[in-house]
Amino acid sequence: GEKFGFEGFFASKGKAALARWMTSDPVLKNDFEWSPEYLKTLYTCIGCAGCQNQCQIDYKPHIIDIIEAMRAKAVQDGAGPLKDHNVLVQSMRNNDNPYTGPRGMRAKWMKGLDVKDINKEDSSVLYFAGCTPAYNAPIRQLAVKTVSVFNKIGVDFGTLGKKEVCCGSTVLRLGAREEFKRVAEKNLEIFKNLHDERGVDTIVTSCAGCYRCILEDYEIADDFKDYMDGITIKHTADFIYDLYKDGKFEPKNEIDMKVTYHDPCHLGRHVKDWKVDWDGSQQWKGSYLDVEDKGTFEQPRELIKAIPGIKYEEMRRNRNNSYCCGSGGGVKTAFPDWAAENAALRVEEAEQTGAEKIITCCPFCHANLNDGAKVRNSQLRTIDLVELLDEAL
Repeated sequence: GEKFGFEGFFASKGKAALARWMTSDPVLKNDFEWSPEYLKTLYTCIGCAGCQNQCQIDYKPHIIDIIEAMRAKAVQDGAGPLKDHNVLVQSMRNNDNPYTGPRGMRAKWMKGLDVKDINKEDSSVLYFAGCTPAYNAPIRQLAVKTVSVFNKIGVDFGTLGKKEVCCGSTVLRLGAREEFKRVAEKNLEIFKNLHDERGVDTIVTSCAGCYRCILEDYEIADDFKDYMDGITIKHTADFIYDLYKDGKFEPKNEIDMKVTYHDPCHLGRHVKDWKVDWDGSQQWKGSYLDVEDKGTFEQPRELIKAIPGIKYEEMRRNRNNSYCCGSGGGVKTAFPDWAAENAALRVEEAEQTGAEKIITCCPFCHANLNDGAKVRNSQLRTIDLVELLDEAL
């Protein structure tokens, strides 16, 4: 709202008001049309859920749902997504990824690595690399270093290689729900077959978006519970942390460096459960309360602090109050300057800690924060947690 100067850009209040206008206002809804200005209000939202975390209005758990439902209606009516987004949706239809890369390119990051093909060999752990490290060359080390860390700490795992399919998060956030449902059901069938035939009971991903999507959004698919019965989805930060706490490994190599940590939205506030305070005994009648905060906050911090020589400094806004990197919700594609501007603000905040590196657990945050550093002409760079751990092992 501050950026674009119109109340409709304030998600918790303005977006909800636009939704009421579109769906229920007895005077206005009959005259509703998808104007360029209206579409812009929908698609400049990063979908970070920051407003949802702060808002005290009673529909707060549904703010992101409202925005994504409006986008889905725009797509259904033939007005959305934006022109710049169409290439992502079309690429998903043609290539099962939003990066316009051919399927054969997906396994390029694995070249020269000792990685088990889970299509042919048994393993209890599937490493689901995700599209970004597969198709975005600057982020490729995320997957490479994950494999290195897994091998160093003795994880028996396999990958799908060229047969991996995008989780679908990108098209879901744009409102292309039918395309999302197609890839979600395709993945669920793959997961079930791997569970039944190869013994997979844990899916581990390095991508916060993939993690949130499979954990929270795949329930849109028919028979979701049957497909995922006996299978757990984990982010690499949680998976590696559990092994660390079980005494399976200990970082040995000293790294003399000061760092800070950036919490990805999809690994944090996006994975909350809520309940209604019907009798007002805990807050007020009809208000929403946090039931379970499933966010991965302390695990990466503990792993960072376990590395000898590391000095850690927290950013002012952190955990559920973390400031978004700015790349979500299709904003990076349609409004790259706006995305980089947000990232630059976060980099500035990180600079105030005196950190030499920003650590994160999301490839989108990784890429966009580095773009934000370029906007600021900053030397501060972002790396993934597994890159730091690989150096420490």
